[in-house]
Amino acid sequence: MLTQLNYLVKTFPYRSALWYKIYIVIQAYDIFRGYLSIRKNLSSPPANNRFPEQKCVIILLSHNRYRNMNLIVRSALHNNFVSRLIVSNSNREVKIGDWIKVQDPRLELIDETQPTQPGHRFVLAKKENGDYFLSVDDDIFMTPRQWANFFDCLVENPEIPHGLTGNDYQPGQISSNGSPFHQVTEVNQNTDTLIGAFAFTRQHLERLFQLATFLNLPDLSLVRNGEDILLSFAGLGKPQIHDLGPIWTCASNGLPGVALWQTHLDFWDERIRLFEATQTVRIAMDEPWKEETSTHSLRHE
Repeated sequence: MLTQLNYLVKTFPYRSALWYKIYIVIQAYDIFRGYLSIRKNLSSPPANNRFPEQKCVIILLSHNRYRNMNLIVRSALHNNFVSRLIVSNSNREVKIGDWIKVQDPRLELIDETQPTQPGHRFVLAKKENGDYFLSVDDDIFMTPRQWANFFDCLVENPEIPHGLTGNDYQPGQISSNGSPFHQVTEVNQNTDTLIGAFAFTRQHLERLFQLATFLNLPDLSLVRNGEDILLSFAGLGKPQIHDLGPIWTCASNGLPGVALWQTHLDFWDERIRLFEATQTVRIAMDEPWKEETSTHSLRHE
């Protein structure tokens, strides 16, 4: 809680509009509400998912927000469908075991000895057994029930990757982030790219690595920007995002020096180039890819 409130205070100098300065009060309330919701879920029995015979591997990456990882890990492991959970720490100034105090045989903590980037999540996933994978960024806190519902979305429709938030690519129309990528969230619909949270299968992984080869990206562990675009084109159609109820996100998710999109030079220009190149390559691949896929109506408790 103190970490989140500290992040929130640090965002204040970047709030130029008066309404956005006042909005910090509402965000502080959301932090308390999100934290209490997860703590309540953690004191309840594990959530029942709709496909109890299926298992998945969860891959988590940690760098700047290592203080968030203990709660994220506890919430994810409070589910019986999780067969393995791997946390890869790329910050050589910390030991991730000093921050994650969970004792569980399914948990593996890795302090990387070589620099890695967000694309490393897919390299780790490829080494694991199993057909289903979940991964979220280190600024997303979900309740155990939301983890279960997210996994159900994937098992119900494994042809495409799934997420919680997406970007619709609209060339010529600039969004509030200064790019043609327009954010969509808290809805059940198809989108162009997933951001932040990912549910995918082994088949998606195979296509993703094929795309990386065609695009001359030989080492995904070094891909800092756009690995989510590759995944978004790895299904048989557009990926789908889902409304799982209010998702508590870290107060640092837009903070310069912490959030990648606020820190990485030419972030949006890189994404535009990679999106258009990946779209061209994916359509040319042997396996069919279509613009739209059917939207499944999901009931989330």
